[in-house]
Amino acid sequence: MFEPAHSCILAVDGGGTRCRLALVSGAGNMRVEVGAANVTTDIEAAVHEINLGLSSLSGKAGLALEDLGKMPAYLGLAGFHAEKNLARLNEGLPLRFMKVEDDRPAALQGALGARNGALIHSGTGSFFGVQVGGKKKFSGGWGAILGDCGSAAWFGKSALALVLDAEDGLLEKTTLTQALLVRFKTPSGILEFANNARPADFGELAPIVLDVPNDPVAQILVQRAASHFERNLRAIGWSADLPVCLTGGLAPHLAPYLTADVQSNLSAVTGTPLDGAVSLARMFAEEVQVSC
Repeated sequence: MFEPAHSCILAVDGGGTRCRLALVSGAGNMRVEVGAANVTTDIEAAVHEINLGLSSLSGKAGLALEDLGKMPAYLGLAGFHAEKNLARLNEGLPLRFMKVEDDRPAALQGALGARNGALIHSGTGSFFGVQVGGKKKFSGGWGAILGDCGSAAWFGKSALALVLDAEDGLLEKTTLTQALLVRFKTPSGILEFANNARPADFGELAPIVLDVPNDPVAQILVQRAASHFERNLRAIGWSADLPVCLTGGLAPHLAPYLTADVQSNLSAVTGTPLDGAVSLARMFAEEVQVSC
């Protein structure tokens, strides 16, 4: 006999690089990791990866996949838009009781818990959140084509654009622009890569930029990102008396370049985005009150 829903839940944190899943019950907390689950970039791949994760969890727990499907589940998925994606997720996932949101609420919940504060997330994509008195507000997260300034994908894509500017004589060539040009051999090689690259592919170039932070072109990008971060935080209600948490693979590397007001308020995260998804799954379980 299964435990009640409030102690038997599923949580999913799906990002542009990887997807993490958790099964929490009285027997413990089991977690697995699979590939990317950005539903805007490729919803079919996201459905496939989530199903792989659910199969892995069912094997670890010694439960049938049908049993997992009866548990309350919270999914925080990068790029999620209900009107565009929910029907396909309902069709493609074996979850009878699930709540799906984009990946921002879980990241903010994980980072802050019940605390007042703010979040800068810079992974493959980027977004910002503020929580005051239990109320959450977000900005960013619009995706690699039109947004995500300060993300790994943005750093990679923007650096390549500046390489082409340098080739046109609009900027002086630097160590960074030459290193990227050597990597792709010619400007045509850059265009060929860019025309087929996913956000995660652009994101793989970000460490090259941050490895030469004193390079003039790298400085342009780092300063633009730092200014963008603070403008977003202030626009959604952050003030300098609130702590700021950094999440995402790139964010910690950007800490030395943040504005003074943001740097002076940096705070350790309470937990991970998956921890946040688990907390939100517990809240959802209380709402649905099903037996799993």
